[in-house]
Amino acid sequence: MIKVLIVDDSAFMRVKIRSIIESDPNMRVIGVARNGLEAVEKVKTLQPDVVTMDILMPRMSGIEAVEMIMKERPTPIFLISALTREGINDTIKALEMGAIDYIQKDQLQQHILIEKIYTISKGSISSGKQKKDKQQVQNYILPELTVNNFSIVCIGVSTGGPKALAEVIPYIRPSISAPIVIAQHMPPLFTRFLAERLNSISEIPVMELEDNQQLLPGHAYICPGGMNIAIEKRDLAFLYPKEKFNYAHSPSVDLLMKTAGKIYGANALCVIMTGMGADGLEGIREARKSGSYVIAQSESTCTIYGMPKAIIQNNLHNEIADLENIADRINMLCSS
Repeated sequence: MIKVLIVDDSAFMRVKIRSIIESDPNMRVIGVARNGLEAVEKVKTLQPDVVTMDILMPRMSGIEAVEMIMKERPTPIFLISALTREGINDTIKALEMGAIDYIQKDQLQQHILIEKIYTISKGSISSGKQKKDKQQVQNYILPELTVNNFSIVCIGVSTGGPKALAEVIPYIRPSISAPIVIAQHMPPLFTRFLAERLNSISEIPVMELEDNQQLLPGHAYICPGGMNIAIEKRDLAFLYPKEKFNYAHSPSVDLLMKTAGKIYGANALCVIMTGMGADGLEGIREARKSGSYVIAQSESTCTIYGMPKAIIQNNLHNEIADLENIADRINMLCSS
């Protein structure tokens, strides 16, 4: 039985969310809160398995509540946000602080909410940022590389991505010899705010990708939500509408990895990070045939161990890296 705490200042939304949750026999609403302050107290006393969290509330906002809960009693938190500038920006910040997933209020549907609660109830929760040890690269045996000057870095990431990216991109050195191209599963608008947020905390420029974008070393590019990214020429990225390809996700990690591998071959460094499902599996399979090098995030540091698991179970990785060491590996492997 999954115990859920509902946090929302709207009585209508509380009733709506409760009716959806209680339609599943394996879930039970154990309490409601009208603001972030009540949420923090009820998490302590009721100890829910999952919290659904509104963002914009009186007395204490959802983002403040997420920060306090993750410090005092880390709990899987699912955000339900409004599609406003403030709502999107705060959603990105809350995800970075440790909330696992989110949905827009205007897209709140029974099957989506139920599926996401099941998923995040199994997610890995930690309080705050992991300690970054620059002297250690886990206990995995790393292969000896004859070439360590990769020309492009491609990152595929989904659920748990904003927090994971915030623990990687700010640690990338501006002197690296390759651009970083990121396919993060997110809807339109959210990716732009994610890029702006990462840009504000990173040494390298981070921006939302544009069509026919020239890729510069020491820059990071995030594919816009609802679009697909393909690398069809060296140092150039192209965007295509979701309808052009038969991929379940847009941006598609499969398409990014497949096309980058085809163009760059052994000079492509492919990184698969936290996320639900197996997007990236077929793309990595093709990239490996072209000689590309693959890093998969370790299970112990994934919020959701889905995408990296698919790579590792199929033996398509060259190495496994803890989240706190991925930036160091990119810096090392892309040194000029």
